[in-house]
Amino acid sequence: MKRIAGKNDVCREHLLSEIAVGIYRPGERLPAERELGEAYQVSRSTVRNALNELEELGIVERRPPVGTFVTGEALKRIEQLTAQPPRLRALFVMTTGQIDNPFLQRLFLALKNRMPEGVELTVRLSDSCCGIFEEEKPELVYLFGNYPDEELEEAAREVPHLMLLGRRHRNLNFVTCDDYVGGRLMAEAALRAGHRHLALLGPRGTGPDCEFALRAAGVADVCKENGVRLQSHRMSLEESLNLTASTFLALDNFLRGDPELSMILALSDRHAISVMDCCRRRHLAVPVEISVIGCDDQCFVESIRPPLTTIRCSAEEIGEHLAAFAQMILDGGSGSRIVLREALTPFLVERKSVRILPIVE
Repeated sequence: MKRIAGKNDVCREHLLSEIAVGIYRPGERLPAERELGEAYQVSRSTVRNALNELEELGIVERRPPVGTFVTGEALKRIEQLTAQPPRLRALFVMTTGQIDNPFLQRLFLALKNRMPEGVELTVRLSDSCCGIFEEEKPELVYLFGNYPDEELEEAAREVPHLMLLGRRHRNLNFVTCDDYVGGRLMAEAALRAGHRHLALLGPRGTGPDCEFALRAAGVADVCKENGVRLQSHRMSLEESLNLTASTFLALDNFLRGDPELSMILALSDRHAISVMDCCRRRHLAVPVEISVIGCDDQCFVESIRPPLTTIRCSAEEIGEHLAAFAQMILDGGSGSRIVLREALTPFLVERKSVRILPIVE
């Protein structure tokens, strides 16, 4: 049976609300018990009982014979009292190497800003996704990182809902960018601008399904379909760590292999910027002699000279999908089976690093 609120409860709630809205501020003295009783139309004993309860909660402090004061912790205590327990606990997990990833930062902010009411979102850094959920006990986990498949399968057994970010999976939910389409967009942009002598530069990545491999496949397929020769250099991790020297070597090999080379397609903005820097040091003007297209649209590429043409997958759109997934769980219940597997279409951001070649009759 529901408990009926008594006079003590009503008096206490009046005081709580007036402290919460700032009528009585931290450090201020409350009116005398008689004055409060007259204001709330209750007896002094009722006021006294309500104040005793608030003192036990750390919201007021009695200082006989001076009076009763609002404590410095009062607002925090009231917030804790009135806070609703979360309807859904969500955990955002990423590997330690991704914390400075600007794309991931935009994605997380979009997710956080669009997260439905009633969802508690926390962040965890971990290079392994095994056995890390026991302490938080989340109902929903977002995972960003190149975790091994066996770890992903184990994680999926530990939590009711698991969502992968930035990669596809045959069995698990995911939201990612369609990197194969991104690669095709790069090559198609080069061909539209009249370039027929192309080179591809970028990291090898972690396997055939990683973003770099998919982008490279998209570029290669467009070149093959259009009869365009494509030189390629895919960097190892060691080469990527020494990016400038590796890019110099690749650029020299590209020019020796095709003296008419006019366009380099880079599988990431980081590699595109390295190409532009090496061209500058080789006294090759970008885009007059060598055009460059990157991929990722990192926050600073619009401000380099010349501004970089690149492929962008909207981090904000991915964040919206992730927030919508949380809403689907709330709407369907935590025990429901919800499937969301989305590869979002990227788009070309045209700037000044691509030269439009004259049409040759």
